[in-house]
Amino acid sequence: MCNVGIAEAAAAEEKRKGFHCLSAWDGEHWDFTRDVKNLMRDPDSFEEIETRITPVNDEGFHNILMTYRARNGFGGMNVGEALGLVRNSDCRATILSVE
Repeated sequence: MCNVGIAEAAAAEEKRKGFHCLSAWDGEHWDFTRDVKNLMRDPDSFEEIETRITPVNDEGFHNILMTYRARNGFGGMNVGEALGLVRNSDCRATILSVE
């Protein structure tokens, strides 16, 4: 019985931190990545570098920050960031800014 309580507490902590919304395989939020990639001039050049997520806030959202690399209009590769919100309850993401 004690192990069940520990497992439930661990799952609750993972959900509070927002890790339940990220891929266990590579730490990516697939829908957020897809939406950002669709905004790129050359989506095929898109490479995710890192994705970070904050613990849930009082309104039930996590901030998400993704650093990525993509080709610019001159053929060079630039590093950019995308900021968004992720709803804790269903992991739905909204893009706030892409630079």
